[in-house]
Amino acid sequence: MTSIIATDKELHLLGLPAELILKILIHAVLARGIRRALRLRLVCKRFSHEIEPAIFASRLLDSFDTERVLSEWYIKNDHGATKFWHSYLVYRVQNEMSTPFSQRRYLDIGLVAKRVCEETGADVGATIETLCWPALQQGTNPSTNSKLEKEPQSPDLDLLCAAAYLNLIPIAKRLLQEGHSPHSESHLFSSPMKLAAWAGNAQMLEIFQEHVPELENLDPFLRFNRNWRGKVGPASICGAAMRGDIKMVRLAIYPPSRAAPDSTDFVGEAFGTLDGRTSIGNALAVAQWVTRNVEVYNYLDSFFSEPHDVSGALARHAHLGNLEMVRHLLDSGADTRGVSARIGNPLVEACRRCHEDVVDLLLERGADPNFEGHEDGAFTGNPTVTAAAKGSLVIVRKLIDHGADIDYGMVEGLEMGPFALNAAVLVEHTAMVKFLVAAGVDLGVNGEALIQLAASRGLDSMVEVLRGEGVTLS
Repeated sequence: MTSIIATDKELHLLGLPAELILKILIHAVLARGIRRALRLRLVCKRFSHEIEPAIFASRLLDSFDTERVLSEWYIKNDHGATKFWHSYLVYRVQNEMSTPFSQRRYLDIGLVAKRVCEETGADVGATIETLCWPALQQGTNPSTNSKLEKEPQSPDLDLLCAAAYLNLIPIAKRLLQEGHSPHSESHLFSSPMKLAAWAGNAQMLEIFQEHVPELENLDPFLRFNRNWRGKVGPASICGAAMRGDIKMVRLAIYPPSRAAPDSTDFVGEAFGTLDGRTSIGNALAVAQWVTRNVEVYNYLDSFFSEPHDVSGALARHAHLGNLEMVRHLLDSGADTRGVSARIGNPLVEACRRCHEDVVDLLLERGADPNFEGHEDGAFTGNPTVTAAAKGSLVIVRKLIDHGADIDYGMVEGLEMGPFALNAAVLVEHTAMVKFLVAAGVDLGVNGEALIQLAASRGLDSMVEVLRGEGVTLS
């Protein structure tokens, strides 16, 4: 980003009324797009505070596919992304009006919040903020609108889901009596069974367990079937594991209302003998996959005849940024290289998500800062290049301090190496470009090709920086 010196004109701009500044920033967002607009936060403190409302008011985020961004948000450290999207969803729900162009997802969340408040007297704004957490993934996904428009509305099911999450027992009991199932999912929310466990509402979960049959849809002739359910079920176990609450996990696995309340078996399978590749075992394997709590992870592992693959889990939790899980897996013997290109290298994954504390721990435990690939020949990324591409100068410094090769990618005849410097230029990171040059990257070999790349991408600030480092175009 080009450094900005406050001129008289710029000071005059910042002296304009707040509503006019907001309108100017909205037009800047519409013209530059979300990614570049976010960089305006670096200009000054006022822009840092005003740019988010401008992005929200532009409504460009309505069409943004959040499936990957918010995948598993409940167990990962995403450095503020989840909070940002939650704030946007709350804003849209609170401001959506019923018109021919309305977005159903926002209207429906607002509708269920209003119904809750009509029955309980709760504050609408606070209720919307709370319900936007369990509705976060579906509420921010534009494909949800088409699903809602193709099928009949299910306001009572949405209300049961909300009651399960908010622990509104009288409302839940009434809806159960009316015939609504706590196993059903709506297009906005997970099933009430899962939501009750996720929210830690033990009494609500027990009420649901008492209401449903012992077991349904478990075909003994099918080796793998995810559709079975009952008092014990994959959904509630998963919700409890996501919460990281060992008491809720035990309640989901061993409901007091089951036919044999003193048994330690899990759906007819003896404790310690389960296979994660079967219909029954997979329910616990999935729950183990979605927890970041060490105690819950180990408890679920104890049900299986064979322990979980700790090396594969290490790359996953390094990617998610779960420091305590990473430490536990390393203590359990996980390989810092990972296990395959498909799963990834733990250090590269931590760099990819800018988890500085995880990077520190992995380097401390001997992770290779120059990792290039697995024995299967597949390339999973280089830690330094990955960190540079994500704009983390802090992590790039850490890797170099631990022996990372800053010239990685410098191949004779290849015009665009080294890769880390290329990545820093493409993300317009002035400080990182200058740091890498000062650290010894030779611009005499590839500088001209790099400045041409910057110019072709319209990265004027990078052209200026490279010229300042002595690069010229012939």
